[in-house]
Amino acid sequence: MSLTDFLQRYTDDVYMARNPEAARDYIADPCLRHEHGHLVTMSIEENVARVRDFLARASTMQFDNVVLVDDSAHVASAYNITFGNGDDVQTVSGIEVFRVVNGKITETWNSSIQPGAWG
Repeated sequence: MSLTDFLQRYTDDVYMARNPEAARDYIADPCLRHEHGHLVTMSIEENVARVRDFLARASTMQFDNVVLVDDSAHVASAYNITFGNGDDVQTVSGIEVFRVVNGKITETWNSSIQPGAWG
């Protein structure tokens, strides 16, 4: 399976299926998250909780990987997420780069999300 297929399956199985437990199939324990200004080491339990918390804030959600690029060790996604509850819906966009080793995400580089979809 290509890494772009892997990331799309992760998006579908975890976020679109609203199944935070499925993250265990895709994310290594531990996983490094490179964020602006700091590095966070997260256990699989923390990652499952992170996904669960996000899904709890969004009764509706559409997650679109607008651009996916892979170099056989990393896969990058420019994405749009439209989410919310009832009439309170927003769209945000961002970029993430994932390192995948032995079928698991071992590192993620996160850009800050911004309001609005990619133009």
